[in-house]
Amino acid sequence: MQIREKGKKILCIRTEYKPDLKRTIGVTVASQEIGLSTVSEEVRQQLTKEEVDQLEKWLSNRTENRSVDSLKSALSIVDYTVCRATKALSVESLVSGLSTEDADKIWSSLADLQKALKKAGFPKPKPVPKEAAQDDKTGQLPLDK
Repeated sequence: MQIREKGKKILCIRTEYKPDLKRTIGVTVASQEIGLSTVSEEVRQQLTKEEVDQLEKWLSNRTENRSVDSLKSALSIVDYTVCRATKALSVESLVSGLSTEDADKIWSSLADLQKALKKAGFPKPKPVPKEAAQDDKTGQLPLDK
């Protein structure tokens, strides 16, 4: 059985051989709303046990892939979000509206993020040493460095 998403539906397509045409054709045997994460009772009645198992596995994989994609998206924007929060803390009116509980939640979340990064194998980077002192006369770095 083939499973396809089309519009707002999930289609269950069974391939059947047509001797008069001497070929196989796909016949839609069941469909359900795309937002459902389990097999509806109506669809269960229209499919065989093996096809129901196949559809359940497909729905499970789809849900897992969506969850992973969502987490990947959140991870890709965390730097942007932290930079925006840093800028927001420089605005006096926003700082005065921030409660102690909210600040505690932010500190706690940052600590959790640090622990997760460390556990994932990304230790805190060492501070970058400041560049050599500029030449007093020209205000530029020496050429030999």
